[in-house]
Amino acid sequence: MQYEITKEKSAEYLRQAIHHMSMQDAAFHPVSYAVWYEYSSGEHARLIDEVNELIEKEKKLNEKSTAHLYNKHISSMDSDSAKVLAERFHEVINDITSSTEKAGQDTSQFKKSLDEWSGKMQQIDSPLSAHLRPLLDQTMHMQTSMHTLQHQLNTSLQEVSELKNEIMKAKQEAISDGLTGLMNRKGFDTALNQCLDAVAADDTCLVIADIDFFKRVNDSYGHLFGDKVIQAVGRILKTVSGNLYTAARYGGEEFVLLLPHTSVEVALNIAENIRRQVAAIAIKSGATQRLISNITISLGVAAYQPGESADSFITRADQALYTSKAQGRNQVTMLADEPAVA
Repeated sequence: MQYEITKEKSAEYLRQAIHHMSMQDAAFHPVSYAVWYEYSSGEHARLIDEVNELIEKEKKLNEKSTAHLYNKHISSMDSDSAKVLAERFHEVINDITSSTEKAGQDTSQFKKSLDEWSGKMQQIDSPLSAHLRPLLDQTMHMQTSMHTLQHQLNTSLQEVSELKNEIMKAKQEAISDGLTGLMNRKGFDTALNQCLDAVAADDTCLVIADIDFFKRVNDSYGHLFGDKVIQAVGRILKTVSGNLYTAARYGGEEFVLLLPHTSVEVALNIAENIRRQVAAIAIKSGATQRLISNITISLGVAAYQPGESADSFITRADQALYTSKAQGRNQVTMLADEPAVA
């Protein structure tokens, strides 16, 4: 579900959606707005047919029927489209809130003027003052309605803000590794492709790391201890990456570190620093309470070659990692066909 339309057309859909919402029994909130925006766009035939059938049967949509339509036709939209929809709803509610505040201020001023005029008419015992009372009552009623609408709009704004936060949280969780807090493979692949699209001829390096004999670690000390090892390595990668680099748990006991704008020399130093820090890890065993410190990691480094694909880049770093494993583990390797280190 995409929203690649002009701003003018989008604004027209927004106006229509708000008009439809105002005629229903459901409150002003993102779910109701999403249903009526889709209805107004005219691009969702099944939704339109079901809405028309419900309107013909029920006259107005209530909270239950609106939620049913949303869950059936809209809730499966991708997170980016949902974010766009929520942002547009937020903009509309802001505009309406501003207009309502202005109308409320104008109404208050009008009532004040009528009160003053009515008081003057009563002082001169004019029969006109009696005719002003219905007008004053109607003005007060309009003021009350404005305040009610203002409250409803403020509530809707809060709901939209919460929805946006939930969307951002869900999007972040989709690309995060639950055990380490680093990016997961999906998030890293996206970050890598974006980086390679932008780097051009700039230096970019990739480090792939794998915990040595991890199966033996699990077999010897248990899976809970193995999780502690993965978390400890993850913390090291998170510290090393800081705000400059992108670290991820690529799967199982394997980690990756993307180093944009980084020379080969610096990349090798960073990889060696990671290796030393992992070798210094000491974790208490839950069963025996003794410190286990025989944890090591092997790493492979590759420098990006302009024009190559992300898969090729990863494959070369992985080959360097395999060489580290084959040559005894607990070391950093860069393949011989990589640019020479000065």
